Amino acid sequence: MGDESTYKSLLTDGRITFPKKRKGLPRKKYFKFEREEEGQCATNWWDHSYFGHNAGASDALAPLFGMKNLVNNPKPTELIRGVVQISGPAVDLIMDYFAGSGTTGHAIIDLNREDGGKRKYILMEVSEYFDTVLLPRMKKVVYSADWKGGKPVSRKGVSQLFKYAGLESYENTMDSLELRLLSEGQARLLARNAALAEDYRLRSALGEETTHSACLLDRHFTDPFAYTLSVVRNGVRRETSVDLPETFNYLIGLRVESRRRIDNVLAITGADAEGQKCLILWRNLDETDAEALDAWFDRHRGQFGEALDLIYVNGDHTLSAKRLQDETWTTETISPAFRESCLT
Repeated sequence: MGDESTYKSLLTDGRITFPKKRKGLPRKKYFKFEREEEGQCATNWWDHSYFGHNAGASDALAPLFGMKNLVNNPKPTELIRGVVQISGPAVDLIMDYFAGSGTTGHAIIDLNREDGGKRKYILMEVSEYFDTVLLPRMKKVVYSADWKGGKPVSRKGVSQLFKYAGLESYENTMDSLELRLLSEGQARLLARNAALAEDYRLRSALGEETTHSACLLDRHFTDPFAYTLSVVRNGVRRETSVDLPETFNYLIGLRVESRRRIDNVLAITGADAEGQKCLILWRNLDETDAEALDAWFDRHRGQFGEALDLIYVNGDHTLSAKRLQDETWTTETISPAFRESCLT
């Protein structure tokens, strides 16, 4: 309640409610406009009629997919909706570390649809039903507010931009290794001796004959736009493209301001985790060597402002010599060694 003067002021205004038969504690009255500004007052009892229940949440998925029991014990959208409303209008980003079937995203989309809000959400999930339930659910809820038997019955859609990323697993990397023997003689020797072949694979092959594999990234990131992993999803193996520039942004904590492909160079600007103004340049080294990059930089340097602190470049370059007298930026070469230094 605050101090005594606040209590007396509220009491005079009739803003204090006393419990009947002297059971419980006195409470402050709230007007509607105060709830809109401060958020809804939470109580100790969250009734099913307002906050939903697991059985109802499971039934709510059936119209979207045309089948029941897709996920065990999903959260009800009403629960997430109530939590967000209690938190007040100042909440504009909701993060769910255990996204499950996507209830949080569903609830936020519906809430924004109803009140015109611009709340954002971040969902994280490691189970296989990310591809079969969570992501399809988000797409369906965006496309229409009303579904029956897995088909939309209205066109009450909303505009939405999804960005989703997957973590590279140890199994993905191992599956993507390509074994290349050093010579024909070596191949014949290993073919005649199974025990030697097994021992060689365990002790030497992973260190020598797989170094060319794309998943290990060569020393200079020669072609950052051609990186793929062999990934098994839904029982099917396929080559999956990996966005190295985007991955690098996450690695240094970059808050991206712009991402543009200019000629043969991908240029990304933003501020990193330490607040440094960064320019990140990616090119295929076989198409754009150091000399060509110098010429490119001379033509386009004015597009990136004058307040750069750091320029990252994949592969060998000579941009450090391009700095003008009044410029203070430094350069860093992107390589697996740089990645490992960041991670440690």
